[in-house]
Amino acid sequence: MNKIEHIGIAVKDLKTSNTVFAKILGVSHYKEEHIAHEGVNTSFFKVGNEKIELLEAVNSSSTIAKFLNSKGEGVHHIAFSVDNITTEIERLKLEGFTIINETPKRGADNKLVAFLHPKTTNGVLIELCQEIKP
Repeated sequence: MNKIEHIGIAVKDLKTSNTVFAKILGVSHYKEEHIAHEGVNTSFFKVGNEKIELLEAVNSSSTIAKFLNSKGEGVHHIAFSVDNITTEIERLKLEGFTIINETPKRGADNKLVAFLHPKTTNGVLIELCQEIKP
């Protein structure tokens, strides 16, 4: 793993949360994106070399909607950048971690993503991110 790529925060209302985080961080979000297959809208803030991703559910069946219903707003996941997501998935499986999606899928911000199940990571949802190269 290379670095923390971003911290994902589940929010009820993206517009309101963009205002709150712009005040906290002193910068505006630089990008919003709709990820239809995940049922979320995202917004990204750059903080130093890292990013904060705000995630808003767009339907009641999305993972973020379920998270908000059970836990409320707050930190949803920590994402780490990797050079080769397939190699990292295999390495982490051998280490005994449960991978939620063993086949990487397209995520926000031009990334391939895979998630480690929180039951094997001390309750923290971990996302692996690999930049999609043209």
